[in-house]
Parts: sequence; C-alpha cells; structure tokens
Amino acid sequence: MKAVVSMVLSGMIALHAAAAFAQADPDKLRALENAYKAGVLDKAEYEAKKRALQAARPATPPAPQASGTAPQRSAAAPAAAPAKGVYRMRLVRVMDKQGFGEPVEVLRMLIPADWRFEDQVNWDGSQSGCPANIIQVRFRAVAPDGVTGLEAFPSYAWTWTDDSMMQSILQQQAANRTGCAPYPVMGAADFIRNMVVPGLRAGAQPRDVEPLPGVAQAEQRVAENNARPLIQAGYVRGVRVDAARVRLEYSVGNRPVEEWMAATVSTSITPAASTAELMQGNMNYNSSNYSVGAYNVFGVRAPRGELAGRASLFGMIISSVRINPQYIAAAANFIASINKINTDGAKDRHRIWQEANASIQKTWQETRRNQQEVQDRQAEQFGQMIRGVENYVDPRTNERIELSAGYRNAWTNGKGEYLLSETPGFDPAATFKEDWRELKRER
Repeated sequence: MKAVVSMVLSGMIALHAAAAFAQADPDKLRALENAYKAGVLDKAEYEAKKRALQAARPATPPAPQASGTAPQRSAAAPAAAPAKGVYRMRLVRVMDKQGFGEPVEVLRMLIPADWRFEDQVNWDGSQSGCPANIIQVRFRAVAPDGVTGLEAFPSYAWTWTDDSMMQSILQQQAANRTGCAPYPVMGAADFIRNMVVPGLRAGAQPRDVEPLPGVAQAEQRVAENNARPLIQAGYVRGVRVDAARVRLEYSVGNRPVEEWMAATVSTSITPAASTAELMQGNMNYNSSNYSVGAYNVFGVRAPRGELAGRASLFGMIISSVRINPQYIAAAANFIASINKINTDGAKDRHRIWQEANASIQKTWQETRRNQQEVQDRQAEQFGQMIRGVENYVDPRTNERIELSAGYRNAWTNGKGEYLLSETPGFDPAATFKEDWRELKRER
C-alpha cells in the first residue's frame, strides 16, 4: 500500500512581473532547460517558452517596492486576488472513515483555496483473495472551471506466470477469490493505456508517451533494498520497476482537454516449478511467477493547450502532499495479516492501528528517507525544478508545518489557509485586509 499516496514532491517556477527586460532571466532559462530534459515540456513547448522569455520586455518596469510594504494593485483587481507569484492555498485531508473503527488520516495536502476537493477510501471485501487491492484510496481537486485539476486513483495488483498450464489455475483462483486476477506483465505506459484508460477515461485518445527514468531508478533502489534478503535466500529472482506518463486528449462536455496520466509499476519475479516437468516427475524451477503492482496512479488535467502552462500550479499542489506514516504502517500490517483475521473484524483492525502507532517511530526515519528520494525524482520529472521542503512554525498554535521550499515568505490566517510568496515586500494583511500572520521558518 505504498500506492497512490506516496505521490511526488514536485518543484515549480512562478514567472512574475519583474521577469526580464533586456534579456531573459538566466535562472528561468535554466529551469526551462531542466523541464525540457525532465520531460515536463516537449521540444516545441520548450522552444516557444524560451522565445517568450527572451522576447519579454515590459513597457515600463515595475516600480521598486519599499521593504515591508504591499505591492500596488490596480483598481480593477479583485481585493482578495493573490498577487503574481503568490499562492493562496487551503489544507485538506484524505480520511479513511471505515477501515480501523475510527476516522484516520491517510494524507494531507494544500490546494488552491477556491478549488473543490473530494476524497474516498473504500475497503472492498470482494478483493479478499488479492489483499493489496482491498484498500482503495482516491481523491481529486478541481478548479472552478470544472476542468483543471488533479486526480489520484487506487493502486492495483495482479499476478502472472510464464507457465501456460499454470495460467488457467490462476484464472480459477481469481474466480474463487483466492488469488489476484491474472494479467500479462506490462510496463507503466501499457498499464495506463490498457488498464487505466478503458476504465477511467473511456474515449480518451493516448498521444505522447514519456518514460520517467528518474522515478523508476529511485523506486528500483527502494524495491531492491526491500527484497534483498529474499533475493539472497533464493526466494525471489529479482524486482524491476518502470515509471511513465501518457498524454491523453478527450472532451469534458463540449470542452477539449488534455491530461498527463502517470503510473509506476513494480514487478517481483519468483522461481516456479514447470507444470509440464512436474507431470513427468521432474522438479525443475525453470518457470517464473510474477507479482505486479501499479501505484502512484494520478493525472493532472487542463483545457487543451494549457497543460504545460499549469505545471507550476500542479507542482505546488503535489509538493504539499504529506502521507501519514501510521496509516501506511497499519495498512501494510493488515495486508500482511489478511489470512489470519476476518476482513469484517473491526476490532482486529483497530488493534493493528494501535500497534502501528506504537511501533512506527522505529521505522519512520528510514521510511521517510526512502520516500523523500522517490519524491525528489518525481519532482525532476513532473515539476520544473526541485525545491524540497522547509519547516515552519505556526505562530498561533506552535504547530510544525512542512511547506514547499524556495519561497521568500509564508503566512497563515488560522483557518487552514496558507500563502506562499516569492514577491519581495509582499504583505497579505495589507493586501487582503485580513488577519494573516507570517510563519516562522525553522533554522
């Protein structure tokens, strides 16, 4: 159940009014080049944005701001509209309300304050034969236009074998709910095109396909580290991880949209005896069984032609995701114990939750380190630069908060909303006439 919720730590760039005069800002040119190399922009998009940066020459430079004063707003600008380079976000949580006898937080994240948020965590008892598919986490954040947004989908596990006689046995086990459904082994791009799109985006046309080697390599290291004892003992032949994204085109109502759909697929290969050889009395382990899991399945969507231009906003949202380690540990313990407990045993699940809370500190540092490495690689592939995170303290509650790094200042209004700004001299209290207090950055 590392699944959907270990989503990505993306960086982003906000281009503001003081961008460029005689020539383009070299930092922005480098960021564009990094985005192109990482696969965020194709060559045509990269060249177009590069030309736009180099040609940018405002008629009059913005007037310098005195330190500590709010930037000037035009009379036509709405009073509550954030300034350029300022993001007004609110905190939302994905909650599991049925799994452990009490509502439990799965993850938290920041989304634009005016976006709609929906979350759903289901426990599907019909998947008891394939425990990894029981817990299904899904959420989405949608802009007021009803089109722009981010959506995360449940992870999915299946099994396969290269022994043709054994394939029919796997099919029978799945029918009897004693095993995972059998499907051929496939990479991330084929998983999106063959298994995600038909069920979740019927009618969508897959266009560009881009591998995400940085993500795959980071996940490969984690998978190999986890499987090393089993590989050394000969129980597992190896593991391999693939990550990719596919650009889709379709319509929402009558409005054409495009979406980058991403996924990571991990395959574990174990030795298996050949059925044909066994029937002849020979015990030859020259076949292989495959346990396959797809996770980090998510999409970012915008009106057609605007997707690349929204990269910084999506990066802001994705970079704010914080997973609850207790939930991940409890879900993993439940899946590992599925054959020993009744799936309707809420008391047993509650006990597992309590045990996970008690033991999580022993493994959290290692888990966090592995997760951070994977998220950094996601940032290279999906954002425009890695910013990481910085720790802040809420002056009202003394609560410690992690927010995207690289901004000059951050504020909170005590209502679950946050402002991140890279604009010098910006003062939200003066700009919005609201009670915003600056977060204290931990050193």
